[in-house]
Amino acid sequence: MHMKHIYKFFLAGISLASLLSPMSVAAEEQDDKWLNWQDNSITGLYGGGFEVDPSDQGTITLEHASDWSFGDLFMFLDGTKYSHGDRNGNGDKEAWYGEIAPRLSIGKLTNTDFHFSIFQQDLVIFKDILLAAAYERGDDRDATESLLLGVGFDFDLSAFNLIGLDKLRYFQFNLYARNDFHSDDAGFKDYQITVSTALPFQIGKAKFLADGFFDYVFGTGPQHSNFHFNPQVKLDLGHLSGGKSDQLFVGVEIDYWTNKYGIKDSSAFETDQFAVSGLIKYHF
Repeated sequence: MHMKHIYKFFLAGISLASLLSPMSVAAEEQDDKWLNWQDNSITGLYGGGFEVDPSDQGTITLEHASDWSFGDLFMFLDGTKYSHGDRNGNGDKEAWYGEIAPRLSIGKLTNTDFHFSIFQQDLVIFKDILLAAAYERGDDRDATESLLLGVGFDFDLSAFNLIGLDKLRYFQFNLYARNDFHSDDAGFKDYQITVSTALPFQIGKAKFLADGFFDYVFGTGPQHSNFHFNPQVKLDLGHLSGGKSDQLFVGVEIDYWTNKYGIKDSSAFETDQFAVSGLIKYHF
C-alpha cells in the first residue's frame, strides 16, 4: 500500500477520534456511562539498526486507547518509509502494519470484585480478569496476518513503593493462543505472552514517562520462539514549558527483537535486532 493510502487511514482515524471526543464528554455527564475515557495520539519516529527490513526507517504511528464499562480497547497503525534500500528486494520502500486488541472485563460485566493477592502482604494484587483478543495485519497479507485469543489480567503493584512501582499507571498481562493465518501450518498452534505497562517519573522539574510492552512467542507453531521488547522513554515538553501535561512528548524508542518475525537468527541471515529511534508524540 502506498503512503498516500496510509495517510488516508491516518486521516480517517483522526476523524474518528474527533467524533469520539464529544461522546466522551457526554459520557462523563452521565452516571451510567459506557465510555470512561479515551486517548488518541500520533507519533513520528526516525531511527536505525533494524534487521530483516532496511536498517534506517521513518514511521508515523496513530494510536487509540479507551476504557469502557464492559472492557477496554487498544489499536494502532504504523506507516513506515525506508530511507535506503527496499524490503525483500521487491522495490517496495513503504509498508504499513496495524493491530487491534479488545478485551472484555469479566469483573465489569458481572459486577464482580476480583481483587485478591497472590503473595503474602498483598505485594501483587489481581484487579480484573478479561477475555482478550488481538488481530495483527500487515500490508502483505500473505506474510503478516494473525489472530490471538486468550485471557488477560490487570495487576495492582502499588505495594512495591520502595522501587517506585506504586506509581505505575497500569500493568497488564495477556496470555494468548496464536493463529498465524499466513502460514501453511495455520491454526491455534502457538502461544504468546504480552505485558504492557507505563511508569511516570520526575527528575527535578522535568516529568518523564516510560512505557511500552514486550511480546514472547513460544515457538510451538510456524514461528521460531522470539522476544520483542519495545519501550519508550519520553520527556513531557508541555509540563516543562509550563503548559499542559501529558500532551506533547519527545524521547527515544528502543526496539529489541530476537528472531524477528519468528525467523531464526543465523550468521547467514541476522534477525536479532537492537534499533533506536528518536520520537515526538502528540496526544489529542
